[in-house]
Amino acid sequence: MIPDPERTIIAALRHYMPDLTYQGRPAIYAESQEDWYKQDYLLLRATPGGASPMPHLWSVCYFEVEAFSSTRAGASLLARRAASHLAQASREGYRYETAEEAGYLFGFRQVNAPSIVYDGLSSKHSDIFMFQGTYQISVRALR
Repeated sequence: MIPDPERTIIAALRHYMPDLTYQGRPAIYAESQEDWYKQDYLLLRATPGGASPMPHLWSVCYFEVEAFSSTRAGASLLARRAASHLAQASREGYRYETAEEAGYLFGFRQVNAPSIVYDGLSSKHSDIFMFQGTYQISVRALR
């Protein structure tokens, strides 16, 4: 079974960015946190089921990484670091294993470079900035 791409990507980011924490926990999430405006963090939104040439063997996933920070430069740096680490995870074939599933990442591609976005959350808070990048990556089950 092909592992959940979102969980695999989040696990890779947590592995490659261990310094990104908030109150002792990794600050990389699949959904916005209640105290989102108090921390620098990454929010990942994955859309599995892209155009895989062999969907029974691997999944192509499009996803967005949203980087939040109290400074514009901080959000930009965080977004660029995330993209760099995901490219590295793909090159190194990052492996994700749990009791339920196991897989690895490959085939990273940048679709849209990180850029500043004014959305419903950050536009209402003048002290929070968000940079968003869109990427593609493939996930394959371990054999």
